[in-house]
Amino acid sequence: MTRAVRWAPLQQVLLACVLVFAGAVFAQTQEDRAYVGITVARGTRIGSQGGRLEERHQLDLRLPLPPLFLGKTVLVPSFGYETRFMGLERRGPLADVSEEDLSRRFHRFSLGLTVIRPLAPRWMLISGVSANPRTDFKSSFDVGMDTSWAGFAMANYLIGGDPDVRLTFGLVAIYPFDATPVIPMVAFTYRKGPYILELGLPRLTAMLKVGDGLELGLSAMFDQQVFRTRLPEGGQDLAARYVRETALRAGPTVNTRLGGSSLWLSTSLGLDFLNDYALLDRNRDRVELGMLQSTGPAPYLRVSLGWRPPKRAAASTRPAGSSLSTMPPAKGNTPPLIR
Repeated sequence: MTRAVRWAPLQQVLLACVLVFAGAVFAQTQEDRAYVGITVARGTRIGSQGGRLEERHQLDLRLPLPPLFLGKTVLVPSFGYETRFMGLERRGPLADVSEEDLSRRFHRFSLGLTVIRPLAPRWMLISGVSANPRTDFKSSFDVGMDTSWAGFAMANYLIGGDPDVRLTFGLVAIYPFDATPVIPMVAFTYRKGPYILELGLPRLTAMLKVGDGLELGLSAMFDQQVFRTRLPEGGQDLAARYVRETALRAGPTVNTRLGGSSLWLSTSLGLDFLNDYALLDRNRDRVELGMLQSTGPAPYLRVSLGWRPPKRAAASTRPAGSSLSTMPPAKGNTPPLIR
């Protein structure tokens, strides 16, 4: 079965989400402010000529950066790093190709700045920009060809005035783009009692709290990365310039608090249902190649360690007459509306 990703409009929406919410794609939940994770996916058969993908490894981390408070406005810088290995086994028509030509280790950096401004007790404006440079450190770096850009403007609304029930919506602009540079976005978050529900893109989470130190449930995430790389001899004849990996992973997830600390260990085991690989030309259009057109779902295992800052006192403990729009957040914490 051909698993090429041909649903271009939806694909672009998902890609925009990945660019804007790069730090949230691999986080346990939206509560995480820092994490480090490792993902291992089993190799699978690819194409109809006997090719096979090697086992893939991915390391990603997100580091907390101190916010800057300017009155009611908060500036939140962000930094993330990811490295992943992709390769083909030396077998079938590739038996005589060197291992160096068949495998690559790619690196991606995520640099962003978010501006948060309370507008009213139930409303908050969130806007920002992000840059995502990628390289394999073997090809010369080109800012125009190796960097993706995104900008966004969103409103966050507390449903019923409850900070644990939120609706976020707005617009995202991305470059480079396929069909349109501007895409609408919407997300819903519910965190009450023992239930955690985060509906949006590029990640969906449904968890049940068991006490104060255990969360059980399901998680799903979409990820797509495009890397420019040096191809083996003969690859340039295909006009191919990029390698694209697309993943749609879902599976049961267990989050466990380590003692009484703010550190959480997360384990997820499931399937990558897309597991799609493609060569792209200079315009990022797919280069049809039978060797890369057919893959199957790949099982994966992900383990991550995340940090969640302590929660503030409940709203009921605030002085009478206070509101989120008049009380600035405590130093070192971002406003609860974006959690």
